[in-house]
This record gives sequence, C-alpha cells and structure tokens, in this order.
Amino acid sequence: MKGQIEPISIDMVDLRFLLENRMTSRFRTCVLLLVLMAHTGASAQVGAGIFALQTMLDDKSPEIRVKAAQGLGRVGGRRAVMILRRGLTDSRLEVRIAVIEALGFVGGQLALTVLSEALKDKAPEIRKRAVEALKDAGTITAIPIIQKAFGDKNAGVRLHAALMLRKIGNRRGVPVLGQVVLSDTEPAVRSAAARYLGSVGVKDPRAVAFLAQVIDGDKSAAVRIRAVESLGFIQLPQAIAVLRQALSDKDPGVRIRATEVMGRVLAKDFE
Repeated sequence: MKGQIEPISIDMVDLRFLLENRMTSRFRTCVLLLVLMAHTGASAQVGAGIFALQTMLDDKSPEIRVKAAQGLGRVGGRRAVMILRRGLTDSRLEVRIAVIEALGFVGGQLALTVLSEALKDKAPEIRKRAVEALKDAGTITAIPIIQKAFGDKNAGVRLHAALMLRKIGNRRGVPVLGQVVLSDTEPAVRSAAARYLGSVGVKDPRAVAFLAQVIDGDKSAAVRIRAVESLGFIQLPQAIAVLRQALSDKDPGVRIRATEVMGRVLAKDFE
C-alpha cells in the first residue's frame, strides 16, 4: 500500500558485514538500534538479536559497547547475563558501569552471582555501582552479598553499602548494620550505620541493643549522637533506658541531643 514502509529484513551475514566493516560510530549505533527494534517486534529474531548484541559488546567503540550492554539488559534472561559477564573485564569504566547497571535491571540469582564478582573491581566507582545494582537485582536476597562490601578498603564503598541496606529497608539488614556500627574503623561509616539502624530497625530490639553499645563505647561523639537520634525512631520502650544512659555522656552535644530525643519519645510514643 502506498505510504507504508516495508519491513527491513537483515540476515546475520549481512548484519555482521555491516557491523564489522568500516563505518562511522554513529552509523553502527543506528544499525544496532534497528536490530533492537526488530527484536522487540518479533520473537523469532530474538536469537539473532542477542547474537548481534554479543558481537557489539566486543566492538572497538566504547559507545557501541555501552549500547550493547544496555540492549542486553532490556532483553534479559540467562543468556544475556552470561554475555554481560564478559563486559565486567572491559578496559573502559563507562562500559563496565553500563554492564553493571544492565545486570541490576535484569535481576535474579544469576545476575546477583555475576554482580558479586564486580565487588572485586579495581575501581572504587565500579564497586559502588555494583553494590547499588545488587540492591536493584535482588533486594532482600542481595543483603548477604552486599554485606561483603563492608570489607572493602574504600570507605566510600562501605558508606554506599550501608545506604543500600537502608533503601532495602528490611530487618535482615539490622545485624549487618549492627556489626558495622560496632567494628568499622571509619567514624563516618559507623555514623551512617547508626543513623540507618533507626529506619531499618523500627520496633526491633536488636537495633536498640546495638545502639546501646555505641552510646556506651564509641569514641566518636558524632557517632554517639547519631545513635541517640536513631533511638528516637525505634518505637520501643527499651529505647528510653538507653536514652537515660546518654543523658550522662561526657560530651555536652550528646547530652543535649539525648534530652531533646527523650522529650520527643515520651511525648509521642509512650504517654
């Protein structure tokens, strides 16, 4: 019919010739996007489309490799995850980031296993992105793998891991954050863990116990203040006894914050 555009058929021989021969990066991107559109429109072309994306994940252009990783993330499935795994060793940071984000988008146990390998990447930014993708890929089931990130030598990675546990917001994260708040060498990380215990550990007696240990023994006044603040969100009567303990803290800042939180807790939750 006049005015209609006939569908384009590209067999694999033609496609590989187009993609592997000399052409501009922009043109290769256009070809790749055409393949993606064909894939989403016809299930019979899934295998050919995935093969094309696999080929382009090895392209000399980082831009193409990024697009290939994003395409595989949209396709999903076990085969796509195993192809994406190869991209974790790419020399370019932006490609590895695209691969990690794609794995997070796909989700599932296999993606979690592959993402755990990215926690060993030499670049801290990649390890941070891996922690975030783990949260996206598995949510609650990712907690044991995210826990491994607290052994990272980079404090920024550990901070990001604590944040992801807060975003997951499940009580399974309480003992993990509790161990971090008691053992991490960096006050900023302990402070973050103490703060997030207040949201993850609502009505959880374990959170009160961890925060009590912080108030009793942490050398940093800033960390103790965060612990006091978190007790104001726990919503358990046991928190009152710990706050009374904080009223005797040697640091005036801790005592001031404990007085404020005690008043709020008594007025709001335990009239």
